[in-house]
Amino acid sequence: MTDEKLLELATEEGFTARIIAPEDIPVDGKFRVYCEENRCGNYRANYSCPPDCGTVEDLHQKILAEETVLVVQTIWNIKGYEDKEVIQKAKEKHNAMVLRLKAKMEENGCIGFCSGYNGCPLCKPCQRKENKPCAHPDLCISCMSAYCVDVAELAKRCDLPFAWSTEKLYLFGMIAFHR
Repeated sequence: MTDEKLLELATEEGFTARIIAPEDIPVDGKFRVYCEENRCGNYRANYSCPPDCGTVEDLHQKILAEETVLVVQTIWNIKGYEDKEVIQKAKEKHNAMVLRLKAKMEENGCIGFCSGYNGCPLCKPCQRKENKPCAHPDLCISCMSAYCVDVAELAKRCDLPFAWSTEKLYLFGMIAFHR
């Protein structure tokens, strides 16, 4: 599958997208603290989140082991950060879009993993809460924060808009893969 076709698939799914080398993904371990503070409620509660998803170094090596990364973005209108229901729905839709795009990429021979927001949404509740094995290890989607990706820097490197805004929510994801 050509880069042009990948970008076309991403656009069809509703994303703005860029292709970047794995070594150009800005990873900074200082972002792990946001997971440890349990801001989203998934720390020790979701297999896709810390500490279960692996160390910062484990996840960075996972990125580096792939051939290419497709960075995807959606932008959502919000009415301030207190608009929690709209923000949560946007994150859920964004993750669903990432998973659909990953499935389309796999149909075309691109195999890898993806990342989005707020941990994996596939099982509610996550099997981790009952100490059962992950039901979908091949589909499990970790948060960009778990990977400690500096999203502001990633946006800059990909020439994509990003801001902390009370009017727009900028969501990112990535699909790291090999052909």
